[in-house]
This record gives sequence, C-alpha cells and structure tokens, in this order.
Amino acid sequence: MPNVRICSEIGQLEKVIVHSPGREIEVMTPKTAGEVLYNDILTLPVVAQDHEGLTETLKRVTKVFEVTDLLTDVLQNEEVRLNFIHTILTFDDAMELEPMLREMRPAELTKAVVEGVREPKNTLERYLSGRTYAIPPLPNLYFMRDSAIVFRGKVITGSMANKVRAGEAIIAKTIFGHHPEFKSEGFIFDGTKEGNKSVTIEGGDFLAIGRNVVAAGVSERTTPRSLDIFLSRIRQSITEPFHLFAVVLPRERATIHLDMVFTMVDLNQCVVYEPYIIGKERLPVIHMTVTPDSRTRMEEVPDLIQGLSDIGIPVDPIICGGSKRVDQEREQWLSGTNFFAFAPGKILGYACNYHTLRELERAGFQAVPVADVVSDKVDINVMDKVVVGIEGAELARGGGGVRCMTMPVQRKPLDGKTGIF
Repeated sequence: MPNVRICSEIGQLEKVIVHSPGREIEVMTPKTAGEVLYNDILTLPVVAQDHEGLTETLKRVTKVFEVTDLLTDVLQNEEVRLNFIHTILTFDDAMELEPMLREMRPAELTKAVVEGVREPKNTLERYLSGRTYAIPPLPNLYFMRDSAIVFRGKVITGSMANKVRAGEAIIAKTIFGHHPEFKSEGFIFDGTKEGNKSVTIEGGDFLAIGRNVVAAGVSERTTPRSLDIFLSRIRQSITEPFHLFAVVLPRERATIHLDMVFTMVDLNQCVVYEPYIIGKERLPVIHMTVTPDSRTRMEEVPDLIQGLSDIGIPVDPIICGGSKRVDQEREQWLSGTNFFAFAPGKILGYACNYHTLRELERAGFQAVPVADVVSDKVDINVMDKVVVGIEGAELARGGGGVRCMTMPVQRKPLDGKTGIF
C-alpha cells in the first residue's frame, strides 16, 4: 500500500510537508526580488515567526514533516546522494563544484543546496561574469505546494515554469523517489525530466475536488499541454468517467495559480474571487470528460461553480473581501482565497484578510486567532467549523498563502462518500 494518497482538498489531513523559511530569503534585494519571483523583499525574523504559527497549528492536527529533514534523511544513502549532486550540478552547469559537494555531510549538503553556493571567482571569466551563485538559493522553497502534487496514490513532480524554482522539484523528486515515509504507486508525470517550455505544471494550479474530479488552472505556470498529458496518463487507471475543469487564468501577478482565485473549504463550500469566478469578468472554463473507453468530451461551461454543480457537486461560493470591489481586490492580492483545509470545514488562512474572515463567519465558520491555538487556549480538533487566522501580512508579500505553503501528502477519504469523492 502507498504511504501517500490525496483524493480531495478537504479530507482529514494525515501528513503534510512544509519548509520553515531561512537565510535563503535574505539574498533578495529590491533590485533582484523580481528575478526570484517576489513582489518585495521580506524580513526573515517576522516571516519565520509567522510561519512558526502555521507549523505549530498544523502539529496540533496532523503529522508535519520539514522538507530539509526529509532531504537529509534520503541523502544518507550514498547512491542517492551522488545522483542528487550530479543532477543539481548538471542543471546549474556547475560540475566544478562536485568534489566539494561530495565531501559534505548530508545535512551540510541540504543547507548548501537550499541557501546556495557562491560562484568561485578563481578565473577571469568567472570574476567578470556578474554571477553571484554557482548553485542559486531557493527563496521560494517555503511555497511547498508547487514542486510536487500527490493525486490518488501517485505523484506529479512539478515542471516549474521558472528556472529559479527547478531545484525545488529536484528535491521533491528525490524525497518521493527514496523516502520510505512517502512511498507511492509511482509518478504520473516527472517534470524534472519531461518538462519543457510547453509542458509546465505547478501545484497551485491543481485542485483535487474528488478522486475523479480535478480543477486546474491554465496559467503562466501551467500549460494546456501538461494537462493533456495528465489526462492521457490518468485515463489508463480509471474505471468511471473522470472530469477535469480547466480554468483559463489571466496572466497577472495576482493570479499566477488557480488557488489565488478559488479554494475548497468544505464539502459544499468554496472561497472565490468573485469577479473572475462568478462575476462579470468570469474566466473561461473548459470541462473535459474522459471515459474508461478513452473517449474525451470537451465543452465550455458558464463558470466553475456551474460546471461542478452539473456533475453533482453543488458548492456555495464565499466571497473573498466581501461585497465591495476594493476590498475584494485588496484581499485577493493578499491571498484572500488561498485557504488550506485540514479537515472538512476546518481551514487556515491569513488573519489580515479580515473582510474574508467575516464572510466565512457568516457562512458558519468560527474565526480563531492563531495565538489561541498555539497557546492551547482552544482545541480546534473538537470544533465543528473553524477558520484559524494565521499572522501572515509579511508572508503574503511573498505572493502566496497558506495553501501555497503546504504540501499535503495523505488525507483520509471523505466518510460515507462514493462516486466522485
């Protein structure tokens, strides 16, 4: 049996991988932030403290793994370590560093790959190149969601749209390929080998609505061809119709992934950025149905909510930012739709999006500040419907939310649900 399985966005969480941000985010300057996909530079002590609130909350509801610990674990194996070094150095065109990296212990090697290794200025060409790092640091690593996707019992290794994030996918592949805690049924797609400019896919664009239903963003990070490949692979294992809703996102900084405009928060509730999901500017949605006999049907539907309803998943939208457009735009920019469910109706998001939290309260959720959770003032495990407000105004400046910062790898099936769930 595999040790990983995800068939929904909201099933009881059993395992999740995170990365606590470290010195790798301090390499950014105002001039270079854009090069590593950031809106602005971040203050590490604040980011680290706020991220700790997230991880401490998760530890109270599930089993939490730190990605650097997992990588260090698998690098204890000499063959894995040497293959990992070769892959990283080949990608970064830095094979001259191989003797140095071979001498490093696993924890030291992990630290070097995450925080970067400076370019040795031992030749005139290197001295004048302007290149600071031979192995660039990974400041986006704490956005764990994108580098790998678990769906059913298999894994999709991210084919990252930007080269600066490719190291994250190599790390993810090494862990899922060798760590016994994350044994899978195999890879649906290995983005570290199969990806190219026309085939990119990232986890922020992949939402498992049910075991036979996926909502996916067609975005600047995920291409249509990658979703075609996914469907061609998944059809080999289906015994009933499989549905994929492809949402065509605008190429805007605030909508890099589908989870920046839509996330599931309960069996029949979702949080949406109204203008793009159900409003006048609603995005094109293509419903693709694949059957076990390999037939494919494709049609455009009015919107994602209607498309899901048509196949028996009625969902009530909760509006990010509330009723005022200015609040919607401001809170969507601060990842106001980007919620992460650790159980049906139990979610985490940023406390700074207070208009959105108010809408969630109107929809039956009890808002709890993260401080009350980590101090054990409240036990969110015994609560019915709850939204935990994570302190994240500084984290949000990195361009992502709580869903972005979590890689779920195992959830319980939704009790009493069959068919699409």
